[in-house]
Amino acid sequence: MINENLIPAYNGTNFEINKVTKVNSDNEEYVISELKYKTDVIHRFYNAEITSKIKAGDCNDCGFNDTNTQYNGATWGDILVLGLGLGLLPEYIKINKGITSIDVIESDAEIIEVVNWINSDINVINGNEFTHTLSKQYDIIICDLWAEPDDISQDHKTNLVNNYNSNLKSGGRIIIPMIGETIS
Repeated sequence: MINENLIPAYNGTNFEINKVTKVNSDNEEYVISELKYKTDVIHRFYNAEITSKIKAGDCNDCGFNDTNTQYNGATWGDILVLGLGLGLLPEYIKINKGITSIDVIESDAEIIEVVNWINSDINVINGNEFTHTLSKQYDIIICDLWAEPDDISQDHKTNLVNNYNSNLKSGGRIIIPMIGETIS
């Protein structure tokens, strides 16, 4: 979880960041940041470490797709994340996975400008997540682009494989944690 004091409320062109009050299991209130797109009421990113643990395969029995097996035997060296959100997933990976490098591709330049609280070693690239061309090779490419599993089409998977397969190191993989699937 990113320090809430670093994340300001924001009302942008395509998205907003709100401070939302929640109640924990002990019935105590707390405030958490939420990034939501203005044109998509479902697609939201919360400043909650559990989400990153699930997407990075570090959460057993979380009640979400079992992503742990996707990462079995994977090398946490050079990592590419497709989609920035609040920056929580790349930040979690940087802190917890002992990686060599981490790059993020994000299509919304405004999100890149606003999300300035992440580690400066995280390289954020402005580009279309489905078509951006890279010369670097990665051990793991994590696709964090969708709000719901039903949003992911076979065309999306095909486009990602066609665009990024040449960017995988030997034994590398393209992972969609939302559906617990490796597509490479």
